[in-house]
Amino acid sequence: MGFVNSPPKARPLKQGAVDCQWPQPHRIRRSSRDEASAEVVELKKSLGEKGVKLEGLEKKIDGLKSEKVDSEKKVRVSERKVGTLEVRELEEKSKSVRVEEEMREKIDDKEREINGFKKKVNVLESELAKWIVEKKSVEGSLKESESKSKEMEAKITELEKEIDEVKT
Repeated sequence: MGFVNSPPKARPLKQGAVDCQWPQPHRIRRSSRDEASAEVVELKKSLGEKGVKLEGLEKKIDGLKSEKVDSEKKVRVSERKVGTLEVRELEEKSKSVRVEEEMREKIDDKEREINGFKKKVNVLESELAKWIVEKKSVEGSLKESESKSKEMEAKITELEKEIDEVKT
């Protein structure tokens, strides 16, 4: 049996295995203790720097989160404004479509009215043509009557002359 604090017996090592013997106080050198102390100091300094960097990054993260919240609020406000504008645009389009339809109806009504007036004008023109023909006929009859009247007056005058001659 061995002593309690004695190192284990050395066994042959497999390839790539590490020798796990307990450290021997006589093996530890003073320089390696100084190196270890220097390394600890360096690691503490590095840890402090990294802690400062971490705090800075955490602040940046907090700032970015608040910026994200602000941006999301702005996006929602913008989306509401866009929605409002889209509604207004739709209202304007429907209003212009309504006005356009009303104008088309008015134009159609006026065109029907114009067509009615054109028909009336055609009817009146045909009646006028009939009246003109009738007027010419009446004028011809009037001229004929006037000429017959003049002939009759001439005959009456001639007959009166004959009567006066016969009386004298």
